[in-house]
Amino acid sequence: MGKAPKRGVLVAIAGVGLWSLLVGGIPLLSGPPGGDDAYYHAMRAQQQARCWRGGVLFPRWYPDLNAGLGGPEPRAYPLWPLTVHAALALVSDDGVAAIALATLILPVGAGLAMLFVAFRRGASPAVAGVAGLLWAGSPYFVSALHERAALAECWGLALLPLVLHSWRPQRPREGRAVAFAAITLAAMLACQLPLALMSVVVIGAWQVVGKGSKGASTVAGLLALAISAWSWIPNVASVWRLSGERLTMGGYDWRGGLLPGHGAGDPALASELVWVMVGCLAAAALLVLRGGREARNLAVAGLLVTALVTPLAAPLYRWVPGFSLLQFPWRWLGPAACLLVMSLVSTSSRALRSGAAIALLLPLAACGAWRWRLRPGPPLRPSDPPAVSARAAVRFGVPPLLPSLPAYLPQGTDLAEAIRVGQRIRSQLGPPTEDGPRRWTFLVASLVPAVRAFPLMASAGWWATIDGRSVPWVRISGLVAVAVSPGAHRVTIEQRWLPEDIAGLVLSGIGLVGGLLLLTGMGWGRLGVLRLPRVGLGANHD
Repeated sequence: MGKAPKRGVLVAIAGVGLWSLLVGGIPLLSGPPGGDDAYYHAMRAQQQARCWRGGVLFPRWYPDLNAGLGGPEPRAYPLWPLTVHAALALVSDDGVAAIALATLILPVGAGLAMLFVAFRRGASPAVAGVAGLLWAGSPYFVSALHERAALAECWGLALLPLVLHSWRPQRPREGRAVAFAAITLAAMLACQLPLALMSVVVIGAWQVVGKGSKGASTVAGLLALAISAWSWIPNVASVWRLSGERLTMGGYDWRGGLLPGHGAGDPALASELVWVMVGCLAAAALLVLRGGREARNLAVAGLLVTALVTPLAAPLYRWVPGFSLLQFPWRWLGPAACLLVMSLVSTSSRALRSGAAIALLLPLAACGAWRWRLRPGPPLRPSDPPAVSARAAVRFGVPPLLPSLPAYLPQGTDLAEAIRVGQRIRSQLGPPTEDGPRRWTFLVASLVPAVRAFPLMASAGWWATIDGRSVPWVRISGLVAVAVSPGAHRVTIEQRWLPEDIAGLVLSGIGLVGGLLLLTGMGWGRLGVLRLPRVGLGANHD
């Protein structure tokens, strides 16, 4: 690569990086993210970091949720956002600052991922730079980032170009390509399951119509599931065990997410999403009619995916198992926009690229990135005691008790009753001698045999001992309770890993070993089942 191409690559990287920082940072001048999901991301970042500070590196219980009764929410949430946001919370000592930093970082990751994909597809620095700019500033991504504060989805969107590129038709085939495809899909599974399911739908369609190795694709898919098992197995098991029906029914009814429509109760958001849909349809029409073969194929995929946002897709949501798990049909606009940007990269017509780029970017004018900003207030510090952190939650307009999402409460729990009973029990017991984040120990005295409840929400994963002897526990008013005999006793209640946590950890270990063998050429590629690729910088070398 000569000096001019290298200079062009550096200019493209710098341009995409600067633009991405502006996309992520300018709205932050008006305040931190305050959209629909902002509180939950900040709360999880603060609680995850608090558990880390307490020596629990892989927490499965957040101690300060639900007025100090705790909650099992981490099990139902993907691992990647928890880890990154907790690390940012430790650095900044504030969960709110953590999600603000994530908002700044995410467009940079998205833009550079698309830039990398464009270069791998043989684009010039100018075209690759345009693709990076378009994806980092795509209206759907900006809306998800700044209005809804759907940060888990945005982490997945940032990875989406890498996923779609590594799984494109006729790929993967070679050993290292299989490993790369598996790793990208595994990372997506650890970011957000609905977007991962959308990616799998697109990938599955490609594998049906493409001419790639079905055996290699199967190996890559199984490897992706194994690598990410530490995240998705506890997620699925937890949502199944908890009151997870709220995630797909009621307020999350897919019928309210078809466009044009009311956008799940937010007319302003619905209007923005309609404009995004129109932009995708216009860009797809241009690229389908005038693009080359590769551009046309990607544009057709983008057009079909955009159609899944409309009432035309209602039968799929009604009759195809699993489709309703996507919750909001308009989420398909993210994959649609990504496919269309990749299609734009593949066309050779400058005029066509310009028209499609304008169609994709113009709806950005309708996005109200400044509509939802968080008002000034106290931080959510991981180092603060629970009562101080709870009061900081008022800043988000929620009750001062750090509540978990209602859908993640244990089944049959009446939160109001549990809090009322928990406060009374706490005043009777006094402070525990051990106070989390994994183990709680109480000193109790009883004149007669009794079943004593403790201010900890009953959920799977508890292990109780009395004076060092393991004992069963029962649920009373949504709280953990154990039978104690007369006399003074030391009762310890500890959160332990569940079978799905252990299974996920074991499978992830196996998957990582398999991926490492493929990357180093010691796996199937060496045995001749998969052919290892040539190493190069040209297009289509993975």
